[in-house]
Amino acid sequence: MMSQVCEDIAIQNENLKLVRTLEEIYEEILDYLKKEFNIDDIEITLVDRDDNSEDILFKSNEVLDEESNFVFELIQSEHTEIKIIIKSFDNELMNKNKFVMNLALQAFSQTLYNKLLKDKLKDLTLIDNVTGLYNRHYLDNYADKILSLSNREHKKIAFVKVGIDQFKAVIDEFDYSVGDKVLKTLAKTLKDTVRNSDIVVKIDGDEFLVILPNTPQESALKKAEWIRKSYQLNLAKVLPDLRSNSISIGISTSPTNADNFEKLYHAADKALYEAKYEGRNCCVTAS
Repeated sequence: MMSQVCEDIAIQNENLKLVRTLEEIYEEILDYLKKEFNIDDIEITLVDRDDNSEDILFKSNEVLDEESNFVFELIQSEHTEIKIIIKSFDNELMNKNKFVMNLALQAFSQTLYNKLLKDKLKDLTLIDNVTGLYNRHYLDNYADKILSLSNREHKKIAFVKVGIDQFKAVIDEFDYSVGDKVLKTLAKTLKDTVRNSDIVVKIDGDEFLVILPNTPQESALKKAEWIRKSYQLNLAKVLPDLRSNSISIGISTSPTNADNFEKLYHAADKALYEAKYEGRNCCVTAS
C-alpha cells in the first residue's frame, strides 16, 4: 500500500517538473492536495532561515483561519526552507493523512525550489550588473513579443533610444567609477520617469532603450524631453562637476515608422545619431 502511495507521489512530482511556470506549479500542488486530501486552501512561503524573513509566494485565499491550519516546514538548504500552510475543515482526515502529505510536500517543495533557483538564475542573465536594468539579452528574447502584442491590438508603441553625450570623454577625464555613476544616474532617471508598463533596457556602452507601449509619437516626444531635462538635474546633484553633461534621444513609433522590431529599432537608432549630429542635448523623431 505504502509503495503504491510513494509511486503515485513520484509520478505526480515528475509531472510537476514538466510545468513551465511557478504559478502553474502552485496551482498544480493546490489541485493535487484538494483531490487527494480534501484540503481547502494553501499558503506557500519562502523562508530565509538566517534572519527568519518570509516571502509569500502563493496564497489561494486571502484569509486563512489559524485554528484550522496545518504547517509543514520543508528545509531546502542550510539557509532556506519552504513553509506550506494548509487549511482544512476536516481535521480528522488531515491528521490521518499527515505523514503521506508530508512525503508528497517534501518532493513537491524540492521541485518548486529548483524552479525558483532556475528562474532567479535566468533573471540574473537578463540584468545589467551596473545599472540593474534589463540588458540586450532580454531585448533579444522579448522585444518581438511585445511588438507583436501591440500590433495585434492595433496600438501604437514607441522606441526611445537614449545615448550619453561624449561619454568616452567623461571616462578619459575622470575614470570608470565616475562613468558608472553617470550610467546609474541615467538608469535611475529613466526608471523614475516611466510607467510601470514601460520597459527600460541597457543596450551597451552608453546607450539605453525605453519601450513605451500604447504611446503615440507626440506623447513619446514629451516623455523624451522630460527624461532629457530630468537627467541633467539629477546629474548635477550626484556629480556637480559633470552638470553640463547631456543626453541625446532618438524616437521611432510603430506603425508610423515601422511594423517590426529590427526596423523600428534602426529608426530610433538613426534618429539618435541625427540628434548627436545636430549638436547633442536634444530629441529627434524618426522621419
